[in-house]
Amino acid sequence: MSNKMVFIIEFKNSVIKLLCLFAIVMLLVSCKSSDEVTIYYPKHASPKEILAAKELQKYIFLTTDKLPELEVYSNEDEISGKSIVLSTYNNFKDKRSISAIEGDAYYLKSKNEEQLFIVGATSEGILYGAYKFIESLGIGFMIDGDIIPEEKIENLALSGFNEKHKPVFELRGIQPFHDFPEGPDWWNEEDYKAIISQLPKMGMNFIGFHTYPEKRPFGGWERAEPMVWIGTKDQVNKDGSVKSAYPVLHSNTKDSTWAYYPKMTSNYHFGAAQLFETDNYGASYMQNLSGWPHTEQENVKIFNAVGSLLGNTFTLAKDLGVKTCLGTETPLTIPFDVQQKMIAKGIDVNSKEAKVMLYEGIFSRIMASHPLDYYWFWTPETWTWDGQNDEAVERTIQDIQSAILAKQNVKAPFKLATSGWVLGPARDRAEFDNLFPKEMPFSVINREVGFTPVESAFKNVKDRPKWQISWIEDDPAMVTPQFWAGRVLKDASDAYRYGCTGMMGIHWRTRNLSPAFMALAQSGWEADTYKTVGDSVRHLDSNELYKKWSALQFGKKASAEMGKLFASLDGGNFKLNSKDRHANFPRTADWGKKGPGMIRPNYEAWTTFQKKYDFIKTFETNKKFVIGKDNLSRYNYWLNTFYYAKYQGLSGCLLGEMEKLKTQLDKTKDQTEKQKLAEKLLTKRNELAAAWTKMGNSLMQTVSTNGEMGTIANLEQHNLGSLNQIHQYDDVLKKILTNIPDLILSDQYAGKLRIVMPTRQTIVKQGESLVSKIRILSPEKVTSVKVFYKALNSDKFEQKELKNVDRNVYQLAINKKDYNQNSFLYYVEVKSGAATVRFPEATTEAVTVW
Repeated sequence: MSNKMVFIIEFKNSVIKLLCLFAIVMLLVSCKSSDEVTIYYPKHASPKEILAAKELQKYIFLTTDKLPELEVYSNEDEISGKSIVLSTYNNFKDKRSISAIEGDAYYLKSKNEEQLFIVGATSEGILYGAYKFIESLGIGFMIDGDIIPEEKIENLALSGFNEKHKPVFELRGIQPFHDFPEGPDWWNEEDYKAIISQLPKMGMNFIGFHTYPEKRPFGGWERAEPMVWIGTKDQVNKDGSVKSAYPVLHSNTKDSTWAYYPKMTSNYHFGAAQLFETDNYGASYMQNLSGWPHTEQENVKIFNAVGSLLGNTFTLAKDLGVKTCLGTETPLTIPFDVQQKMIAKGIDVNSKEAKVMLYEGIFSRIMASHPLDYYWFWTPETWTWDGQNDEAVERTIQDIQSAILAKQNVKAPFKLATSGWVLGPARDRAEFDNLFPKEMPFSVINREVGFTPVESAFKNVKDRPKWQISWIEDDPAMVTPQFWAGRVLKDASDAYRYGCTGMMGIHWRTRNLSPAFMALAQSGWEADTYKTVGDSVRHLDSNELYKKWSALQFGKKASAEMGKLFASLDGGNFKLNSKDRHANFPRTADWGKKGPGMIRPNYEAWTTFQKKYDFIKTFETNKKFVIGKDNLSRYNYWLNTFYYAKYQGLSGCLLGEMEKLKTQLDKTKDQTEKQKLAEKLLTKRNELAAAWTKMGNSLMQTVSTNGEMGTIANLEQHNLGSLNQIHQYDDVLKKILTNIPDLILSDQYAGKLRIVMPTRQTIVKQGESLVSKIRILSPEKVTSVKVFYKALNSDKFEQKELKNVDRNVYQLAINKKDYNQNSFLYYVEVKSGAATVRFPEATTEAVTVW
C-alpha cells in the first residue's frame, strides 16, 4: 500500500474521530442545556419585571444549587430550551389559551414540558406570578423573612401549570401600629425595608400607619408621634425638612408612655442587656436625646430623620408596587407649641382658616419629603368607647372638609381616606358616605380589639373604595402568643360579602403571628371562595391553612400533626354582642394601669389551669417528625414560646394567690394570723420570682425580632416597672415580718450561645448596602463574629469580622464593593468559649441586588 493511501486512510480515521468527539461534545452540551433553566424577560422590561427575573434566579438557585441564566427576548420565537418566560398579557402570543386578565391578575401557564410562561396583566402581576411559582418550590414567605428548605430539588418541574390567579381585593396589606416597643416604634430604616420587601412575596400591596396626637396635660397615655409633622407651610424647607417642631417621640426606654416606666437596658434581667447596645434604646432617631420634652432642635432633628426614613422606605414601596398610607386623628389636634406660634401671628386656632393652613403645611411637607398614596383621618378612639354627640360629629366633618380644601390648594397628588375605631357616627355608621367625595376610601378596624365582626354598615356605603382592617393580634394581651388565623379568614369573607375593596391587618409583632399573616395574605386572593357563615360564628376553619403553615415551619412530615395541634389553639368561643374575650390559647395578660400586656392575676388554681398547656406534651411528641437543622430551630422557637406562655400562666396564678392573701391580711386583725398569712405571702412572692425567672429564660430563647425585644421591655418596664408585680406587697410584708431577705432576679443569661438577627432584608437596590444588627446571647465572652458572603455565581465565600457596637451587638454591613452588583448569599458565624454557632443554622440568607 502506498504512502498516499495510508495517509488518506489515517486522515479519514482522524476526521471520523473528530466528528465522533464533536458529536459527543454536542450531546453533552445538549444534555447540560436541557437540564438547566433560562429565565427570559422582555427587552423593554419594567424594573418590577427585572426584579421578578432576578428573584426567580435566586430562589431556583437556593432550591436546586443550579444558577439559571437570565436572557432578554424581543419576541417568543427567540425562546428555546428549558425556560421560564415573563410576559405581559398584551404581549403574550398565545392569547387563545388563556382568558383576558387585568390589574394584579396573572397566569402560570405551561406551554410544554420545558416552558413555563408567567403572564401578568401588569408588571405587578408578573411579580406576583413569579413569587407564586417560587412558593411551589417549597419556599415560604413570612412577614419576618423567608423559609428556605434544606432538601434540594433534583429536577425543576415546569410542566402541568395552568393557573389563573386574580385578587379578591384591590388592596391587600398591613397596618403596623405605632405606640409600643413591640411594634414599629423600634423599627429603623432597614426594618421598614425588610417588611415592605416581604409584602409582594405574600401577594400584598399596602402598608399604612396611624399617628397619635399630643395630649395635654400628659396623663401617662400617649404623646405626639413623629410620622406626621403638623405646622404651616412657612415652616417647611424646599427639601421637606422642617424649621420648627413640637415635642414628639416613639417609644424608647428613657421616656414613659403607656405605663412603660423608664429603665436602663443594662438593668434588664436574664441576660437581656446583651441584646441592647445602649441604655436608652429605641429607633435610631430616638437615641442620644435629652429628657422629655427634648429641645426644639432635637425635635426638629427627629422629624427630619423620620422624613428621610419615609423618603427611602416609601420610595422602595413605590418601586415594588406597594401603596403607602399615613395620617392623623380627626379633628386635628394642634400641638400646644404650634398654637402659640399661630396665636403670636394673630391667627385664631379654632377657625376653619387655621385648619386649612395646617393641612396645607402637613401636605406640603409630605410632598417634599416622601411619596404617599393615601392620607387618612382616624375618627376619635373615644367614639367606640364613649359614643359621641352631634357637636363632636360636626367638628370631625368640618375638619375633613378643611383638609379636602387644603389638598386642592396645594395640589397634593395623594388621595384622602378615612379610618378609625368606628366607620362613622353611632347615629348612622354610613353617614359620611353622603358627605365626602366618592374617591375617598372608607376604612375601619373591628371594634372590641377584633372580638366583634366586620362592620355591617359597609354594605350601606356605595360606589367608593372600602377597606376592612382586621386585628392580627390585640394589644391588651400583647405579651402572650395569639392565634387568630381563622378569624382573619372570616373577616375577609365578610369584607368580600359587604363589597370591600381592601383587606388589611393591624398588628405590632411579626414572627409569632405568622399564621394570621398567612391567612391575611391568602384571603386577599381567595376570600370569594370561602363559605359564607353568619355573624354568630367568628372564625372559619383553619385546618388546611395550619397544615400548609406547619409544612413550611417544620417540614412536610410534621405538617399533619403539627397543623392539627396549632389549629386547635386558633380562635376562641364567641358570643354575639358580648364583651367577653375568649381564646383557645390562654389569655394570661390584659390591659393594666394604662398599658398593654399586664400579666393578669388568675384566681383559678394552678393545678387546674395548667391543664390548658397539656398541648405542649403533644408538641414535644411531634418533634420526631421534624427533620433538618432549620426546621428544628423553628421547632425550638415555638417550644420555648409555649413554655414562656406556660410560666406566664403560672405567674398569673401566683399573682392571684398573692392578691387573695393580701385581701385576707387586710381583713385580719389577729396578729398571729397576720404573721402566718404574711409568711405565706412571702413564700408566694418567692415562688413568683422563680416562675418569672423560668418565663424570662424561655423568652430569651425566642427573641428573634424587634417584637420580642419589645416584649422584654414590656415585662421589664411595665410588669416589673409601673406594675411592680413581684414586689408590690413588700411594704406590707416589712411591717409584719422582720429580716425579709432581698429578692433579686438574675441578670445572667442561662441558655446556650444564640445569634439574634431581628432584621432580614432580602432585596437591596444597586449601590445600597445591606445593613443589620447582629445581637448575641452568650453565657461566655464572645470571641469572634464573622460574616461569610459570596455572589450566587461564585464558588468561594469571602469573610470579614463584624465591628462591635457595644455589649453583644455587632454591625453587619455588606456594601456594593462586597457584592459587586451581584445577588449574594451570606451567613453569620459566632464563637464564644468552646461553642460555635451560625445563622441560619443550615441554609444561607439570600439577597437580590436589584
